[in-house]
Amino acid sequence: MSPEEVARQLRQLKRLIDGSQEPVILSHKDADGDALGCVLAFAEALRQLGKTPHIVLPEPLPAQYSWLPGFAQAGSRLPPGATPDLAIFLDAASRERSGAVAQNLPPEVQIVNIDHHPSNTLYGDLNWIDADAAAVGQMCLDMFSAYGWAITPSMATNLYTALMTDTGGFRHENTNARALEDGARLVALGANPSQCATLVYKSRPLSTLKLSALSLATMRVEMKGRLVHACVTRQMLHRAGAVMAESEGIIDTLNSIEGELVAIMFKEVSDRLTKISLRSREPVDAAALCANFGGGGHVRAAGAEIRLPLEEAVKRVVRVVRHTIGELEEKSGAGTSAAGAGV
Repeated sequence: MSPEEVARQLRQLKRLIDGSQEPVILSHKDADGDALGCVLAFAEALRQLGKTPHIVLPEPLPAQYSWLPGFAQAGSRLPPGATPDLAIFLDAASRERSGAVAQNLPPEVQIVNIDHHPSNTLYGDLNWIDADAAAVGQMCLDMFSAYGWAITPSMATNLYTALMTDTGGFRHENTNARALEDGARLVALGANPSQCATLVYKSRPLSTLKLSALSLATMRVEMKGRLVHACVTRQMLHRAGAVMAESEGIIDTLNSIEGELVAIMFKEVSDRLTKISLRSREPVDAAALCANFGGGGHVRAAGAEIRLPLEEAVKRVVRVVRHTIGELEEKSGAGTSAAGAGV
């Protein structure tokens, strides 16, 4: 999107915000740091303008982010008597991923779609998509600055957390000059980088480590180390005393193995529903792989929900990934067999 088009979108968005008194702010289910950081910062900005925003996120709300400023303002449904006059979706690639409230908005409510996923379905009346942004938190920072809105230390903390988590602590490939400069801007505005990092990465409950140990014990390494996958079952959650949200970081451990091209985490949600989180390295496109299963995301990080039991989902996904890696390596002349043995 050209700078001129972005400016046009921002002007249109400003008109919609100015004409709204009771906006509802939404994001995707299984909200992560970017989703939560953005909605909380946006809601605070709107309250400063004298508006009455409602934050609605699908349950369960992730307890590991309960320290974020304004977290208590988030709910899973609209309060009684609420009459939203604008819907603002942040970091939600599709409307369907934002729960029942998102699906049942009155038809006259205009929809604003602000996102950085290349797989976004463009479901809004206004769609501002910046696939080059490392996090939607960066887009919010740009927007608040363009409008001349004051960015408080609590807003800066939320936006810094959004940026920090979507760059994997400023380690992922989307960590570029823009990301680092925006991080510095947010620190100057009041975010405490050490505190944010400690609360996100160094304050995990013991149950999270127990769950990680149980999951990593299922790890399979195939195709001479190119493909790595593991699972989290409901039985593991029970044994560890954990909830599914605590499995969020295990995929990063799988993705740390030298020489790996694809890492997959399979999560058993129910007897017939399995979620996958997938990470890739060049030249594998994670979003393209997940599109085979109705999902999407980014080139290096994507996910999907598969309406199959865990074992069947593993077989189906691993078969597709083996084939994809095999084809890519044939083209590159690497000659790695797609049949590798489990380790």
